[in-house]
Amino acid sequence: MKSLILPSAVFFTCMISTTMAQGPRPRPGQEETTVTIPNPAVSLTEAQVTTVLTQLKELEGQILEMRGSTLSTVMARLRQGMASDQAAMNLYLECDKIVNSERKEADKSEARKRQEDIEKKMDRRPKGGGGAPEETGDFGFAVKLGLQYLILTLEAHEAKDEDFNKMIPKLQEYIQTVVAAAPKLKGRASGYLNNALSPSNPIVDAFSLSRYLNRKEWSTRPMDIGSMYTQTLLPLAEQENKELLPGLWDARITAEGVFRKENMFAPEFELWTRNELPTMRWQRAMYLYQKGPSPINALADMLKVIKENQSHADAPKWVTELRQLVNHSAPTQKSENLDSASSSEQ
Repeated sequence: MKSLILPSAVFFTCMISTTMAQGPRPRPGQEETTVTIPNPAVSLTEAQVTTVLTQLKELEGQILEMRGSTLSTVMARLRQGMASDQAAMNLYLECDKIVNSERKEADKSEARKRQEDIEKKMDRRPKGGGGAPEETGDFGFAVKLGLQYLILTLEAHEAKDEDFNKMIPKLQEYIQTVVAAAPKLKGRASGYLNNALSPSNPIVDAFSLSRYLNRKEWSTRPMDIGSMYTQTLLPLAEQENKELLPGLWDARITAEGVFRKENMFAPEFELWTRNELPTMRWQRAMYLYQKGPSPINALADMLKVIKENQSHADAPKWVTELRQLVNHSAPTQKSENLDSASSSEQ
């Protein structure tokens, strides 16, 4: 299996003058660093500067070409692993062998035993066939779903700013897949998918992909539906069409609710519905008040959340926050009625 190896750096025997052309902007997800350039040890002639910069330009083109070719090869291999649950498991085993046996020069008998142990853990299904185990989930499916999100994340990292919105339908399709597959994503399967993009994941490690998974506008948590909305879908809609924001928030809440109902035990889901769901609806209203198309509608939504959840632990805080927003929006003076109500509560 080929690893992601870029060409080695070219060393120069002399230092470049501090007066240099500005380099390219950092890619999304990468921090912009300020490089302190020391005073030159020697002065270069104009011809020497031209020669070095020309070579750097050629090298940059070669590096980008090699990078694109290498990533294309890796993603093709990942897509092969998505052909079926078994293909995904085979790729996982292959990568685990590379990371934990070949690179560590493990004894063949130890390596074989490790592979057998992993296969046993992967294949804990009910005897006689049927669906995935109730408690452990479907490990092979989780690996395949992890590959799907890994590919999406690589595409997002490499996408140019002007093309990034093309990731929206792909991400929404993935979320729908996760929600529909909730019964399969329990126990061990859930634990795997949660960490499918972790640097310690054998597939990520074998292909040396961790440096390609750091775009800020993209979540690296394949089961965190909320972060997919807050980091990608909502910010893009905020830039392009604020009218979409209420519907996106509703879609997020619905998706999380359906997923959790299928993925959690009934008592756990009841607690989530009682405690977390109202909080999420309040967050929706606050977000739309600040960034949505209609602050008035958002205020009405806040009042509705309070009325429907008066016994919620955060209800007093919500009342205070809504009162402050209403008073702040008052035309001439604060509402005496609300202020007096506040005083009577003390």
